[in-house]
Amino acid sequence: MESADIQQTILDTIKRRLTDKQKLSEVIQNDLNVSADAAYRRIRGDVALTIYETKILIEKYNISFDIIGEFKKNKVVFNYNPLSKIEFNFEGYLSNLRDNLKEIKKLKNPHIYISVNDTPILQLFNFPHLTRFKFFFWAKSYLSIDTYKNSKFKSEKIDPKVLQIGIEAHNIYNSIPTTELYCPEALRGVLRQIEYYYQADLFEDPNYVLVLLDNLLELSNHIKHQAETGHKFVYGNEPNDAPNTQFNMYYNETYLPDNTYYIQHDQGSHTFFTHNIMNTIATSDPFYNKDSKMILDRLIDNSTLISVASFKERNKFFTALNKTIINFKKRIELDLESDF
Repeated sequence: MESADIQQTILDTIKRRLTDKQKLSEVIQNDLNVSADAAYRRIRGDVALTIYETKILIEKYNISFDIIGEFKKNKVVFNYNPLSKIEFNFEGYLSNLRDNLKEIKKLKNPHIYISVNDTPILQLFNFPHLTRFKFFFWAKSYLSIDTYKNSKFKSEKIDPKVLQIGIEAHNIYNSIPTTELYCPEALRGVLRQIEYYYQADLFEDPNYVLVLLDNLLELSNHIKHQAETGHKFVYGNEPNDAPNTQFNMYYNETYLPDNTYYIQHDQGSHTFFTHNIMNTIATSDPFYNKDSKMILDRLIDNSTLISVASFKERNKFFTALNKTIINFKKRIELDLESDF
């Protein structure tokens, strides 16, 4: 990509991120501390941005290399947060998710496509104790973080600050239209993790398992309710028919290999993947995103729409899921009774 094209790409990217009340010329003038005439000359391409000016704009507007670099069909640049910079606690985990959703919400007409191979993390926000368990499991059993090494999972009140962050993240997710693909493994991974902790005596109070299982059953029923209405809403509230709460739920009878988040908006697209358990990698590479969308479209074509339509298929999916949860709960109840 020629330097003039790079400059134009940077300026176009900044322009797309401005509010309706902001003017690119005034922004460039203020950011680079130049006159109005100098700002216009840079916008027209009459004057090239200096390395220093480019650095200022890239850093301020968080413009990644894959936007300004040379796109090649056989080479993809991904952005990620190094593990050393990630704050491994519940507050840090939720804050990162919330901030990513905020950035998506700022895009013009965003729509999120999600393939769910096990846990619909953003739906899990409806039940903070389940979200807290999922984080604890990752931190202790997968990442072996020292502060969790000798700890058992226990019932405790969630810090109000942390709860508020989770509520903010969930509200943003609910305000962005989504198309989500589920498979037979949905929520069963969480169930297996709860079972593992119970059998390994990693619950401070074994009876707390029943609370989590009740939450899991309520989550299943809440997702079903959202599928029936075709709209997302907070658990315990009533749905509305606003376009930005749209929830398209598909059921794929085979296995979905990963959790993919594809964001489509008026100016382009982004693809996110879960990575290293609690991290994500992302790219806006147009060639890669085109392939990602093609695969998602094919998965959708081979799936059944169970939101609003397909009453029989929807009931079949959720009845099987609820039966699995209920049967496991009964086994735990019998086991707990036998201990007395």
